[in-house]
Amino acid sequence: MPHRVISLTDPKKRDAHVEIETPKRPPRYSYVNDEGESVRSERFIKSTERQTYEALLAEYGDEEALATALIEGDPEIDYELAGRRVDRIDRVYVREDGSVLYCARNVLVKYDPFGHETGREDFVDVEATVSDETPLPWSGRLFPIDEVLRRFVLVRKFRVRHVNGLTFDFLYEIAEHLHEQDKMLLVGSGKKGTAPLIFQTNGSPYRGFLEGRIDGDGYLLVLHLSNLELKPIPEEPEDEEEEE
Repeated sequence: MPHRVISLTDPKKRDAHVEIETPKRPPRYSYVNDEGESVRSERFIKSTERQTYEALLAEYGDEEALATALIEGDPEIDYELAGRRVDRIDRVYVREDGSVLYCARNVLVKYDPFGHETGREDFVDVEATVSDETPLPWSGRLFPIDEVLRRFVLVRKFRVRHVNGLTFDFLYEIAEHLHEQDKMLLVGSGKKGTAPLIFQTNGSPYRGFLEGRIDGDGYLLVLHLSNLELKPIPEEPEDEEEEE
């Protein structure tokens, strides 16, 4: 996501269109060869579905016949395709027997904290809650920064930036307000700003925390996203012993 436009509300209940973007980070390392020249990774075909163990076993009938074929030749290698460079690819889903799956039924599987399946139901499309049409309200819920860092796992972040001079003043005032409070604002969707942030259809739901800093005439607004709150895990109940 290079950048996208959203609608944001300030403490005075005013809303404006602003941009969010993921800042590019310079690579932390690079690969070079013995001569110091840059190298890159490439994808090559190793084998096809016709060279899998299951396919070869079905072709030769049993393991003994397959072992003999492997000793006498190389049926596990496709000399026409093996080693060929792979460019753009499309993902294809297959069944256990290797046949192409053209249609599938999406099922939502739920688990408890211990990894036990608790239920299944038909998957229903979840619409995005973040757009440039519906402003994200000012929730008014401020959290100390150290509390947010202890309670929530911050997995993503966006830089919020202005699109013109008016929105510069708009965002500067928000950053100044948060800077003076030394707190982060809970950002969400819905009327009260407490519903999850979903940036695309069927996307992951997040809690948002807006951090603001100012330095002279400059400001920095960062929208941190979290999808996990740190809570003590209750002890797993022990299975009741069967009465003798």
